[in-house]
Amino acid sequence: MAMARSSNILTDLDVVHKRVADVATPTISIVLPTYNRGPVIRQTLESVLALDEEAFELIVIDDGSTDQTSAVLESIRDPRLFVVRLPENSGANVARNIGISQARAPYVAFLDSDDIYLPGRLREPLAILRKHPNVGIVLSAFTTEKRTKQTHFRMPRRLYEGAELARLAARYVLEPTTSGLTFRKEALTQVGGFDPALRWMEDRDLVMRVARHSKGATIATPLWHKRWQADGISSDRTTYFPALLTFIARHPIYGSEELRFRDYLIARHMVALAKAMNFRQIQLDYDLALRELTPPPPPLSRLIPKYLSGRRERFRLRRRLLSGKAHSDFGVAESAPLCR
Repeated sequence: MAMARSSNILTDLDVVHKRVADVATPTISIVLPTYNRGPVIRQTLESVLALDEEAFELIVIDDGSTDQTSAVLESIRDPRLFVVRLPENSGANVARNIGISQARAPYVAFLDSDDIYLPGRLREPLAILRKHPNVGIVLSAFTTEKRTKQTHFRMPRRLYEGAELARLAARYVLEPTTSGLTFRKEALTQVGGFDPALRWMEDRDLVMRVARHSKGATIATPLWHKRWQADGISSDRTTYFPALLTFIARHPIYGSEELRFRDYLIARHMVALAKAMNFRQIQLDYDLALRELTPPPPPLSRLIPKYLSGRRERFRLRRRLLSGKAHSDFGVAESAPLCR
């Protein structure tokens, strides 16, 4: 499993902040991997340490940083902070899995080192997980900034059967971004945690795997804020398409009932390349898809209609989800699934 593949690194851990012996066992563990985030990591940490709503531990995995990140971490003294420094950069998913293995609490939340927690980030997901023992994962709405304008990625207050949650994630109707995810620890360990081989879509992949075994929930309240960094993984398109093909291959849903949406995801990537005037990469990536996918994608000339129809379907499902037509508030009987 994915977590087992990272366990050999544990023998080389450099524990910067040891756990304080008289600190009670936390209710929830927060896992934060970081690599060369010196300019922003302090604000991220302070957004967590300012929370007073639950007993928590903050596990920071310094993934071999070479800038001032380590110095910033060493300068912060708080009994809830537990810092582990890896001897070399191993990737965010390996770091997250090490954090999961170090977590003492029965619940685990995540935070990327360029994002910010907002008040209520722990209280609301924990209330759901405590009330609904068959829910293994909670996703929350969030705010972000694009082109200096703050936007709100909305989600309903709703419970989901696992199959429905997986379909909504597969169709990109829900946005399961790492900093908004809260799990039962047992749900994480059951599926092996994050997949170290995926540099893109690892959060969506994890949610879809957990949804095979448990129900899920979403929260309408924005509980965190996403910040964009120019050197973040999301800014690197060169690694995206091979990762997308790997992601598709690992989820049989894209080869059966969601085949048309698989083609939408391929078409969406090609449209992004066309907007960037990267026409050579379009042909290279399309040829890669022909070699890797069964059944193969449609001809390039038919991908634009696939993009338009998939986009319409995605937005239609989002409007229906947010309208409450398929709404299922906590404590209210489930309504018909959004996806059939």
